[in-house]
Amino acid sequence: MTTTVPTPAGRDLRVAVPLRQELLPDVEKLFGQLPPLNVTRMFANTGDMAEAVLGLVRAIFTAEGVDPRLREILTLRTAWILRVPYEWEANVPMARNVGVTDADIARIATDGPVTGLDATANLICQATDEITNDVAVSDVTLQDMLAVFGPTLTTKYILEISWFNLLSRFLASTRVPIDQGAPTSDRNSPV
Repeated sequence: MTTTVPTPAGRDLRVAVPLRQELLPDVEKLFGQLPPLNVTRMFANTGDMAEAVLGLVRAIFTAEGVDPRLREILTLRTAWILRVPYEWEANVPMARNVGVTDADIARIATDGPVTGLDATANLICQATDEITNDVAVSDVTLQDMLAVFGPTLTTKYILEISWFNLLSRFLASTRVPIDQGAPTSDRNSPV
């Protein structure tokens, strides 16, 4: 199964992804412990903001109680809605590594509401759709999330969805090129 996000036309100009030797020494040290993904190198390009960005990335991927499968589902859903090939390509292998099946991926890659996943995954997709398209979850979706996850996990999932919206928009705007050689194929996260 090869579902791919269409690449937007007319995006030849891009922010250059810095080489490790071009980074400030303290930033290079910070990012030297991560896999050499184009996205992390682009984060390193933010200079004095890099440490805070990396801290948030670590928090997103290590948050207590957040189901890695649901995190990858909401990540793919965001990438699909916003048409961000980098995010899609990087996360399909990680999603598979945490139990998202090819059938699930095909269901996520729809232009309408996601159905056919389990009830909790469908709810996460609904919340992702609402935040991504309408800025915020509806009262009904928030009520359902609170009933399923409670206040702390609901807040974490809303932050996760919001982060992947920010990340997708960052990737699309800087035009980070897709990594070659499937560097995330054996990973559950980039950290």
